[in-house]
Amino acid sequence: MAKQNIFDVILKTINDVQTKNKANPREETADPSVFDLLKGKLQQLDENSKLKRASRGKSPNSILDLIRKEIQGTQRENKKDPNVKTAPGSVFENILKKVNQGPQRQASSGIRKIVEDYNINISRLPHNVIQQVQQNYVKDRKNFDQQYAKAIIDLVKRH
Repeated sequence: MAKQNIFDVILKTINDVQTKNKANPREETADPSVFDLLKGKLQQLDENSKLKRASRGKSPNSILDLIRKEIQGTQRENKKDPNVKTAPGSVFENILKKVNQGPQRQASSGIRKIVEDYNINISRLPHNVIQQVQQNYVKDRKNFDQQYAKAIIDLVKRH
């Protein structure tokens, strides 16, 4: 199975959320222009990432962070635009859930591997404690990955 581009997955998610939003009689239907704006911003972000512009002295951002910022920026724009009715918050929340699934899945499997490798019995831990450990793992993993990205960018600049 071919690996899907994260942008393709998110764009498909946007289409799915739009379809579900339109079909849900209990939720106000968001203006189609909101989805078009969001798709346009993410497609532009995809194009920019394909140009492989290196950060200049800035701390590198993951593509997921950039996607989150675009989604949140679109939500803010939608709220401020007097010509377009504000979309229900669930529209943006459902799209962000998909963006956040990858790191959450990584955290879950990472914690599970640690538990197995070190033969740790976590059966007595409350679920909320395990979730907190996963959140810390996600944060630590992001910082770790960001440090490596910065080091690789520095190497690329030197060579």
